[in-house]
Amino acid sequence: MMEMKPRERFVTALNCGTPDRVPVYDFLFSRRLMKELLGYTTELYDGAAQVKLAAMLGLDGVFVPAGGFCGFEEEPHAEGARYLDEWGITYVKNGWPVMVQIDVPIKRRIDWKNYRLPDPRAKHRAETIREAVRANEGKIAVIAGFLGPFTMMYWYFMDLANLSLTIYDDPDLIHEMNAAYVKWVLDAARFVVEEIGEVDGTIRGAAPGVDVFMLADDWGGTTGLLMSPSHLREFFVGPFGEIVRGLKALGLPVAMHNDGNLWDVLDDLVATGIDGYHPVERGASMDLAKVKARYGKRLCPIGNIDNKTTMVTGTPEDVEHEALECLRTAAPGGGYILATDHSLHDDIPTVNVYAYIEAAKRYGAYPLRLPHA
Repeated sequence: MMEMKPRERFVTALNCGTPDRVPVYDFLFSRRLMKELLGYTTELYDGAAQVKLAAMLGLDGVFVPAGGFCGFEEEPHAEGARYLDEWGITYVKNGWPVMVQIDVPIKRRIDWKNYRLPDPRAKHRAETIREAVRANEGKIAVIAGFLGPFTMMYWYFMDLANLSLTIYDDPDLIHEMNAAYVKWVLDAARFVVEEIGEVDGTIRGAAPGVDVFMLADDWGGTTGLLMSPSHLREFFVGPFGEIVRGLKALGLPVAMHNDGNLWDVLDDLVATGIDGYHPVERGASMDLAKVKARYGKRLCPIGNIDNKTTMVTGTPEDVEHEALECLRTAAPGGGYILATDHSLHDDIPTVNVYAYIEAAKRYGAYPLRLPHA
């Protein structure tokens, strides 16, 4: 088979096709890795630096959040500083690239009545993505990220305790907020498509240089869901599906990032029309073989190498062994992307990062000729 460009390889697999070889992908959340490979770090999550790092590692896709992706700084803050973002969420600078909120803007209906969503068409919505597209000489798949409705509700608009009470005290408020947020995401995504189209002076059905949308919405913990399946279906499956359908109407496939144990609602999420499911968290009992068998050509699994144990404390041989297990399980017939089951972070040795990437390149070419276990 003729060698493909990384973006073609990634999108072919995401659409459950068979590329020239199994693509490789990961969230790049390690400043140590950036310093080691690029020779510098960036204070903010920088689109150009992320593309360069992904290219240097040999990845086929790179995640770039749209401006206003909660938890990611839009301007630098001193370590330990308390700050407010455009959504009215309060953080303390305590990590990279994602900060944990310490206060939320909406605790009851009167707060929502007085609340104003940020401008979905603010210029900075597309800025980080534009930087990535301009730097993308290797034509890696650029994955534009937005947050899903459940994460926005239980982590950023409200907290889980307030959301749980509101479901019983004022369920209509949850529906109103979800409807407003769905509209915001789709307005912002249309703006990104228009803005990135200006990079090369064209506007087409899909933004040139942006290849995939990723909807990040964490519904599960290690042992189960963060809310009952019935409440997730009542309040969040519908809005999630509206966003998926609206994003796909812009001409791009949609991958879902949703870690944790999702078995009780995975059928519902797949039925919304997502094309890919990341990260198939091994540490949360998400069995890659079961996912592949259940959803076949409807869904591309992305991930499943344990990034908390194997990637951190294992040897390169251990990492290769687990990568080969993933390839044997999910690569036959196409429609699989090799990745860890969350991200590359500072605790992962660089030799282990290269071990699974090289495993895909050495053993993942189609037609597959994988060594026996």
